[in-house]
Amino acid sequence: MGELLLWWVMIEGIGAVAFPLAFWMFSAAAPERGYAFAKITGILLLTYVAWLLGNLGVPYGTALWCAALGALLLGLVLFAVQRHELVQWLRSGGWKALLWVELWWGAAFLFFAWQRSLHPHIVDQEKYMDFAFFNTLIRTDTMPPQDPWMSGLPFNYYYFGYLACANLARLASIASPIAYNLCVATLGGLIFALLCAIGWRLTRRHWAAWLTGALGVLLGNWDGFLQVLENGALAPMDYFRSTRIVGRDATINEFPYFTVIHGDLHPHFLVMPVTLLLWAWLLDAARWRTPANRGFANMADLIRFLLLCGVFGAMVAVSPWELPVGMMVTFLLLQQELPLRPLFAWERIRTVLMTVAAVLLGYLFFLPFYWHFQAPQGGVGVKLATTALSEFLTVFGALLLFPTLYLGSRVGTRLGWDQRFQLCLALAGLAVGIGLLAGKAVLVLMAALALAALFVAYAEESAERRAPVLLILAASVALLACEVVYIKDPYGERLYRMNTVFKLYLQSWFLLAIATPWCVAQLLADAWVPARLRRAVPALAGGLLLVTGCYPLGVTATRLQHRAHAPTLDGNAYLRRDHPDDFAAIEWVRKNVPGLPVILEASGNPYSYYARFSSNTGLPTVMGWANHEGLWRSHEAAVEQRRQEVSRIYAAPSLAEVEALLRKYRVRYIVVGELERRDFRREALEKFAALPVAFSSGQTTVYAVPQ
Repeated sequence: MGELLLWWVMIEGIGAVAFPLAFWMFSAAAPERGYAFAKITGILLLTYVAWLLGNLGVPYGTALWCAALGALLLGLVLFAVQRHELVQWLRSGGWKALLWVELWWGAAFLFFAWQRSLHPHIVDQEKYMDFAFFNTLIRTDTMPPQDPWMSGLPFNYYYFGYLACANLARLASIASPIAYNLCVATLGGLIFALLCAIGWRLTRRHWAAWLTGALGVLLGNWDGFLQVLENGALAPMDYFRSTRIVGRDATINEFPYFTVIHGDLHPHFLVMPVTLLLWAWLLDAARWRTPANRGFANMADLIRFLLLCGVFGAMVAVSPWELPVGMMVTFLLLQQELPLRPLFAWERIRTVLMTVAAVLLGYLFFLPFYWHFQAPQGGVGVKLATTALSEFLTVFGALLLFPTLYLGSRVGTRLGWDQRFQLCLALAGLAVGIGLLAGKAVLVLMAALALAALFVAYAEESAERRAPVLLILAASVALLACEVVYIKDPYGERLYRMNTVFKLYLQSWFLLAIATPWCVAQLLADAWVPARLRRAVPALAGGLLLVTGCYPLGVTATRLQHRAHAPTLDGNAYLRRDHPDDFAAIEWVRKNVPGLPVILEASGNPYSYYARFSSNTGLPTVMGWANHEGLWRSHEAAVEQRRQEVSRIYAAPSLAEVEALLRKYRVRYIVVGELERRDFRREALEKFAALPVAFSSGQTTVYAVPQ
């Protein structure tokens, strides 16, 4: 409980320091004047400045505290400059908006912390990978950081999001097994609060704000409801099954609630609040009217645009999969006030140039990262998919319901519900029928939705009404793209679009979660909506919540039923309980080994207990999960060579035969524990008895290699 409170105070402090900057960035059109986005703004600013100083040669621990001091000074200066406007805003009711934001953030943070306490273990799936990065970045004092699973080499992975989390752990001085789970809860809380703030901004309705947050990160897809029908009860529920719907094991269909409770601190999770920050700034049209249509009116406009470019660059540095949709949303929202015609008006060309500038400047802001990063071989492939409509609707049916109703009603209104509209409906039905027969129904459906969104968006006179429809357009185009193109990666022919579907579905989920409550609000309020449809909206919305609520309720009930141990945020509780000798040695390393000396341990299969010392301490090992290093490094020959040489060191009959390898990799400590005793002959392991014992507990011994 003490760590939880300390962490909450730290996050609140970061938000308070960054609020003057967020207040300046957001216009008065935002009800909470950017307060909901202050925490993620502060975390990004702190991490970027510290990272930049680290790349300039400043020891990273010093760089982090310098960045914290700089952020504090900037906050004080901006507060002094804006104090009259801030005070006036607070007196005019702004303090109520602050309370709403704190309620959203606090409730979600505590909820996800409780969820992590039910299943806190940092061991299954890819958590060892994430924990290795997290622990190494807590320890590192240089940039670029050293790869924990391929010692002596820099990271060849997107580590900026991990660095932001590691910075929080450093500032709070909380043990990493607890800090990791607090980071997961923090991200969940931030995502919910940011979504609520965006929903409030678009609708000015509190129920819509809560609904936006719930659809975005608290509710699931239809598979939870299907499991309830199959089982006749909420529990037991297979929480993993609901993310393998489209093509079953051929794609990944994660949704944000699963991502948070699953707890893998992957880039697609770490980037979520950064992406929402970018979208929120872009939706704040009052701030971008001047640069989009007339150029930069003053230095303040230019600085705001540069900050926007910085956030765009941070988003891509955390997760490059955000780039295509991020560019599309940036372009659409920067020109949200422009009419469709003339298509090539100078104002739209300027918007294209601004979008390109955001990409290029974002790249330049993170140039030190790209100096050391080698992207795996890839490219774009073209291949028509045959996604089953039933599987697709299981994932997106709930989020597509109200946008489809809104667009259909709006198109009908614009066309007058006459014979032309009836003809359009007939043609659409024919197209979907042909698509079903040809296995391309999803392609036809999303193409139709994209065209409807384009028509409705530019039939609207107001940018306030156009922006949410543009989000539907962006989601439709992204989902349509999944049926036509894919990003090439090393996963092979059968899984050729696994990552493309995975990442673009997640981004589309957020776009539709933001647009859906707005569509509900319009269907309830607009005079052009047919009375029968308006009366049906509450019942449909209630049904949507009931169906999508089955998943979180079922997963929580299942975890409570199968909980064998008391709730805790200690991610190493399993280690202490199931591997006490390894745990004792890991704790000794954490407390007594400074810096990043190389530790040797057995290398084995991914998604397993292998690499447990490097993952739990952050010390680099010669080879961790070779499978993952092969993916990150385009299957370099050195990966397999290292794996074999690790085995050779353990299997050799004498130390003399492996002294050259120990020197080659600068090994400082050698682990002989349960995995090593299982994989290698006892006679071979006895050769290490000639080395000094650094620590021993039961069947686990850590030997020190003289330097």
